Amino acid sequence: MTREILFYSDFPYGYHNREAEEKMARFAERGYVVHYVEQLGIRNPRPRHLARLLRGLHRRRSGSASLPEPPFEVVTPKLMLPRRAPLIDGLNYAWLRRQLMSRLTNENDVIAWLRFPTPELAPLVADPRIRLVVYEVVDDHEHGPGMTARLRRHYRRAEQRVLERADVVFAWSPPIRDRLAAQHPNVVLAPAAVDSEGFARAAAGADPTPRTAVYCGSMDFRFDGQLLAAGARLLPRWRFLVAGPADPDSARALATVPNVTLLGTLPSGDIPSLLAGAAVCLMPYRRTAYTENLFPIKLVEYLAAGRPVVSTSLRAARELAAHVRLADDAEAFAEAIERAGTDDGPAARRARMARAERYSWSRRIDEMESAIEDALVDV
Repeated sequence: MTREILFYSDFPYGYHNREAEEKMARFAERGYVVHYVEQLGIRNPRPRHLARLLRGLHRRRSGSASLPEPPFEVVTPKLMLPRRAPLIDGLNYAWLRRQLMSRLTNENDVIAWLRFPTPELAPLVADPRIRLVVYEVVDDHEHGPGMTARLRRHYRRAEQRVLERADVVFAWSPPIRDRLAAQHPNVVLAPAAVDSEGFARAAAGADPTPRTAVYCGSMDFRFDGQLLAAGARLLPRWRFLVAGPADPDSARALATVPNVTLLGTLPSGDIPSLLAGAAVCLMPYRRTAYTENLFPIKLVEYLAAGRPVVSTSLRAARELAAHVRLADDAEAFAEAIERAGTDDGPAARRARMARAERYSWSRRIDEMESAIEDALVDV
C-alpha cells in the first residue's frame, strides 16, 4: 500500500533553508505521496509575516526560477484572526482540518508528520484516518524569540497532545532527545542531513582562496554580528564573505567593516562552490539556552566541504571539537581563524569529510524510514 505523508513544516515553502523540502523530496522519490503544509507557527501574524507569505505565493504563481517545481503538493493553509480567541479557535480547527484532510486519498496509509505543535493543528493527530503520527523536533522552540509565557503555555499543551498520539519522535540534538525521552518511549536521534557527496565533489576540484573566511546562513537572533565584525577588524588582510539573509542589527554591524562583503541570499546550488573556495568557514553564534540545543546544518556542510571551521563553543561545536576550533571573544576568534587558515592539509580535509558522511541524506532517510516502518508494524 502507498504511504501518504501530510507533512507540516516549520518553514514556509521557498525559505532559504531548504532542508525540510529536501527531506520530503527524498521521501517522494521513494514512492511516498507528500503534501507539504507550510508553517502556521503559534503567534498571530505580524505585517512582515503576511508580506513574506504574499511574496511566496507570488513567486510560486509566477513560476520563479529560484523555486523549482517540487515533487509534492504545497499546501498554504489559512486561519481566521485573531487566533485563540473564544469561538474562533474551534472554527479554525474545523476549517484547518477540512483544508488538509481533503487533500488525502482514501486508499493510502496516512502519516501525519509534524515539525511544530501549532495549537490549531494538534487535535488533527486524533483523526481516525491518520494511521501513524511522526513528531520531529528541530529546535528548542520554547526558548525561541517572541515566545511569551502565554504562548509557551499554548505550546506545551499542544506538544503534549501531539506526544500522547505520536508513534515515533525524531529529535535533532541530544538535549532535545533527552527532554522528549522523559515523555515518550520511542525517541530517535536524527539530526540534520546534508548532501555530503555534492559538497565533496565541489571541493575536489577547487583550491581555497588564501585568507578568505566564509559564513553561510541566516543572520538572525542566533548570529553574533558584533563578534564577527570585531574579529574581521582584527584581521584586515583577510576577506570575509557573508552569505544569507541578514536582520537589521546584523546588517548594520557588518556593513561598515571594509573587509566584509555581504553577498545576500544565494541559490542553494551556489553554496558548495562558495565553501570550496574558503580558507576557513565560520559559525559565530551567540551562546544562549536556545543555541545550546541546536544542531546547525551549516556546521556539517562546512565539514562536508572539507574546510577548517571556527565556531563559538556551542554544544554542537564542542561535540565536533576534533575538527572545529572554538573561540568566544573577538581576539580568540581572530586568532583561531588565522591558525585554522595555516594548518590545513589533505589529511585534515579527508578527516572532516569522513566525519560529515555520518550525516549524509541517504543514511538519514534510511534511518527515518526504518523507524517509521517499525512503528507501522506496532499500530
